[in-house]
Amino acid sequence: MKKLTALLLALVMIFSLAACDGTDGGNDSGESAAWTEKNIEIQLAAAAGGGTDVVGRALTNYINQQGEHNLTIINNTDGGGVVAFENVRNSDPEKADTLLFFHTTMIIKTASHIYDKSATEDFTVITVAEPSDPGSYILVVPADSPYQTMEEFDAAVKENPGEILCGVETGGSSHVMSGLLAQAIGGEMSFVEAGSDTEKMTALMSGSIDCAIVNANSSAQYIEAGKAIGLGCFSTSNEGGRSSILPDVPSFIELGYEDLSFALKFFVLGPKGMDPAVCEEIADAFIAAAEDPATQEILTNAGQACTFLPYEESLAVVQAQVDQLTPVVEALGLVQD
Repeated sequence: MKKLTALLLALVMIFSLAACDGTDGGNDSGESAAWTEKNIEIQLAAAAGGGTDVVGRALTNYINQQGEHNLTIINNTDGGGVVAFENVRNSDPEKADTLLFFHTTMIIKTASHIYDKSATEDFTVITVAEPSDPGSYILVVPADSPYQTMEEFDAAVKENPGEILCGVETGGSSHVMSGLLAQAIGGEMSFVEAGSDTEKMTALMSGSIDCAIVNANSSAQYIEAGKAIGLGCFSTSNEGGRSSILPDVPSFIELGYEDLSFALKFFVLGPKGMDPAVCEEIADAFIAAAEDPATQEILTNAGQACTFLPYEESLAVVQAQVDQLTPVVEALGLVQD
């Protein structure tokens, strides 16, 4: 009886030690660590007040309201966003406390050799958003522009090669869209560095540039106030469609420019080597934020309504856009030596 009692006590001790060690007698549950960091820095490679900033703040505000994490937006446009990219790439993947919120422009910067790292190869793609609005970016001119219609603008580009100054963020999405537009028209424009969408509108109002392609949210207040005119809108797919923010601005596709579409996709990236379980948790947080009715209203009013995808689907979606845009950037001659 004493031997049996001693044996039972020994077994109890073994199982107790196993429990303290996080195992269950050698049968590992395979679970990974959760996203435990409280304070999270979100590097946002765009200026405050623009469309990207509005989206990033709306999403992070919802996540913060859930009480488990405190996400702080850091607007960092240094080096055209490259400093923000590098801050995230060089952060600790185990902590997952420094993330990037940005969009397709990062892919374009890599394709044009402005940035020598890749979103899909040198970072962890956590989640990506598909746009819900059928229309997005608007070709805008000042209200007193000699080009009051797209037809007049088209003719001027053809008749005066290189004379129209188009404001762009060099190597950014506006640069690619402007190049695609000039290509569709069959003429030439001169592309001038004008910074973010907010800065483009300021330059447009001051007369420093003749036109610019900016997001609907940034251009709406100027168009509605009669200070600017929207000549055409990029649809987010080849099926066409106008912006819900500026429904009176016709899409390029309906104006006869076939296949002239462009989809800006937001994404959340972390340093390479992050725990997949943590990535799933972060992705789920952004998915829930975008589905929240109050957040949806903010995004819709900004012309940036979108749906975030699960972690396991996101890498393939970003890679597909890399494969789509890289040859376009090369064809437009935007690759820098």
